[in-house]
Order: sequence, then structure tokens, then C-alpha cells
Amino acid sequence: MDGSLIVEKLLAYARNNLYLNPLDEIYYRNFLFKKLNISRPFDGKFDLKKYEKILLPDEILDELREYLKKSQLIEERKIEHFLVEIMGMLSELPSRVVEKFWLLQNKDNEAGLNYLYDLEVANNYIQKTAVSKNLHWISKDEKNFLEITINLSKPEKNNKDIAKLKFTKDVKYPKCLLCIENLGYQGRNDHPARENLRIIPMRLNGEEWFLQYSPYVYYDHHCIAVKNSHEPMKINRDIFNALVDFIDLFPTFFIGSNTELPIVGGSILNHEHFQGGRHKMPLMFAKARYVLEVKKFFDVKVSYLDWYNSCFEIRSKNRVQLLDCVNYIFNKWREYDDEQISIIHRSDEQHSTITPIVRKIDDEYIFYIILRNNRTDEDHPDGIFHAHKEYHNIKSEGIGLIEAMGLFILPARLKRQMKEIENLLVKNDDLKNYYQEHPDMVIHSFMIDDLIRKNPCVKHESVARGIVTNHINDICRAILENTAVFKNDEEGQAHLKMFIKHLML
Repeated sequence: MDGSLIVEKLLAYARNNLYLNPLDEIYYRNFLFKKLNISRPFDGKFDLKKYEKILLPDEILDELREYLKKSQLIEERKIEHFLVEIMGMLSELPSRVVEKFWLLQNKDNEAGLNYLYDLEVANNYIQKTAVSKNLHWISKDEKNFLEITINLSKPEKNNKDIAKLKFTKDVKYPKCLLCIENLGYQGRNDHPARENLRIIPMRLNGEEWFLQYSPYVYYDHHCIAVKNSHEPMKINRDIFNALVDFIDLFPTFFIGSNTELPIVGGSILNHEHFQGGRHKMPLMFAKARYVLEVKKFFDVKVSYLDWYNSCFEIRSKNRVQLLDCVNYIFNKWREYDDEQISIIHRSDEQHSTITPIVRKIDDEYIFYIILRNNRTDEDHPDGIFHAHKEYHNIKSEGIGLIEAMGLFILPARLKRQMKEIENLLVKNDDLKNYYQEHPDMVIHSFMIDDLIRKNPCVKHESVARGIVTNHINDICRAILENTAVFKNDEEGQAHLKMFIKHLML
């Protein structure tokens, strides 16, 4: 394998996909020669037109990865970081990306966003080939639907570990995965390399933030808005204002914030950030269950949605009244108690908060307020309004804003485990020694027993696949219902009406 030929393939790819300038090409050829210990250019005949036309770098990076392994120029454990470094080096400089982004974005609401997204795919920050292997399906019921994905690249996290992060002293550089200092960072064993990351600075609520895309892209143009300063998550009027500022900048996207509290928040609580994108989430298709009479805010329409969890929708063309109404409902909720249904807003620490999300259609703002509470008790030590223990084999992580809006991100292990359960349904073998041979399936034992008992005569794999998939669909719906502070039954709705009366809108 000729290293100099791999260099030419990389440069051909970069010309077409990474805006490589002809003068810079000479510079980077020599730089790559130095990195790969190559003394002279490739002097054979080879048609590079193919590499000027391909849109993803996978094939070339595979060749470079294999070359590095065989040549032993770099320790094998450092090869992936080296590949990121090369793709970052061949990409346009961060300042040039920002300049081009706003030049395009100011002409068209989507042009700059598309440019940044395509660049991050082309330089392998968003590993599109790997992402495309994720499983994805739709689960419908009579009123709503859920999107369910099995993400093959994101590690599963534990709620207790996430909670600890909020109180962890910042001793590393960068302080977390979101800090602006990740721009160009070389990475380490416990921190990914980020030389190919590009960000877009912006001002939200009069403060310095930046936009970047998520490398995991759970949905179309999955982006993250990050505050420049490393500060813990919070929910207040400033955050609502920042969310609306973002939507005014990028009206084709939605944007939302995870809560500031563990259990009901996201996986990173120690750095203020939002998540958004171009995707229309299942929650956004939900119809109104109740339309509230509003007197305090005459330019605002408030509805309670017919959705799995407890969510208000606030609509208005009047930005000031919209924010006044959102802040009013938030403050009313965060001080509200209803001990009959386990709602206590505060003990030694705050328990009640919201997950806020906003989008825009033409000149109308649409704000979603999902009511959250992170209390625990003896029966539910992981959270009263969290996924209950019987569902932790499928999803035990906190239900953040993405899942709360109806897009479930399930752990990679389920792809293999679902197939294993499907085989058990068809074979219907004795399970006496099964769990000794398959210890990772113990967490599913009660579910397997239940499925076999209810489906004793499954003959075909396709039937088994449908049974297992439908069961997981039901669990995802049940998890969202667990997170509802006002349940969708007669008792829960009676207590909801008491809270609505308390609002006195």
C-alpha cells in the first residue's frame, strides 16, 4: 500500500468536499508527507476522478487506517485521533467557516446551516455512514406516534453518574465535552478528538453562545447551542429569552433545553446548552386536549396537549406576552404541591421544573412547557416520574427533551438482544441454563418469560420480530406516561384541572 497515493486521494477528496485551495494543497501535501514519513510524491498512473466525486471519506480513511497499522508509524490506540487530526487540518479554518456561514445564512434561512452540516459530514465529524446503521421505526397508536431509534454509537449512561457531574470539580481541559475549548482539541483516552469540529458564534439573551452540530445526529440537522462560559444548566426567564433569540436567528429549526435537575434532565448538567434541529418531533403533532381561557395575557393562546406526558402549548405572535406567559406558568408550577399524587415542589432541594421547547411557524411562536418533577421515594428510588424499574431493561437513562418530545434513543445493546429474544420465541427452548450462558440477558428475564407465556406458538421470525418490536413500543409509551406528573387517567386529569385552576390565567 503506497502512502503517497493515499495522500493524493485525500487531497482529491478535499478539493471537492472541503474547499481546499490549490495553493494550500501544496502546503498540505508536504505536511502529510511529514506526518506519514513520505519522501516524495506518488509518481505512478492513477485516475483520481473517483475521489473527486465521492461525498464521504470512509473509503480513503479505511485505507489510511490500514496503512498506519501496517507501517506502525503511530501507536494503534492513537490512530483514530490521528484520522480526526488529518480531516480537521484539511477543513477550512474555523474563522473562514464562520465568515462563509453568515454570508450564506443572511441570503437564505437554511443556506448557512446546510453549508455547516455538509462540511461536518464531509470532514467526518458527523460519521454519516455509522449513523445510517442506526435502527429507526415509527410506533403509532390511536392519537399519537413515537419515533424509536437504536443508536449504535452512543454509550449508555447511568442517572447516578450524570447527577455526580453537576458537583464534579472541573480539573481537566477542556472542562467538559461542550466547552468552546474543544475547538481543535487533540483528544485523549477519555475525551474525543475535535480537530474537525467547527462552530458558529452567536449572541443569545445578550450573552456569547455558539452553534455546532451533534456528531450523533439523532434526527435531521441535530444541533447544539452552547454557552461560551462553563456554567451549570438552569431554567429561568433568561433561558426562555435565549431560546426565542435562537429561533429568531434560525426560524426553520426548533430549540429546547433539558432541565437543570438530574433524573429529569439531560446527560450533561454542568454546562448550559440547548438542543434543536430541523426535525418535527412527534410532540409537535399532538392535538389540544384542553384550550384554556386566558385573561392575563390577551395575545396568547394556551392549550394542554393530548400527549403522553404533561405538556402545555403556548402560541403567540407577541414575543413579550409569550415570554411573560411562559415565565408565569413556570413560576406557578415550580412552587406547586399536590401530595395526593406525589407532587412536592421542594424538600432539601428543588424538585419541580420544566423542559422548555420553542419553534416558529411564519411569525407565530409556539412554546412547549413539559412539566417535570425529580422526586424519589422508597418504591421508586430512581424517580417517581422517571421510567419505572420494570422498564429499565429497555431504558434507564433520564428522559431528556428529545425523548420527552417522543423520539426514543435506545442503547446499542438492544439490537443484538432483540434478535436473541426473537430467536427464543421461535425456538421456545427450555431456559433452565440459558441465563448462565447469556448473562447479559438476565435483565430481560421477566420480559422474556412474559412474552413466551403470551406467545407460545410462534413459528416464523417475522412474527417474533413484530411481537418484540410492539412490546418495546408499548414500553416506550409507558415510560413517557411514567414521566407525566398528571396521569392520563380520571384521577390524574382531575388533579390537572386543579392545577389549571391554580394558574388562574
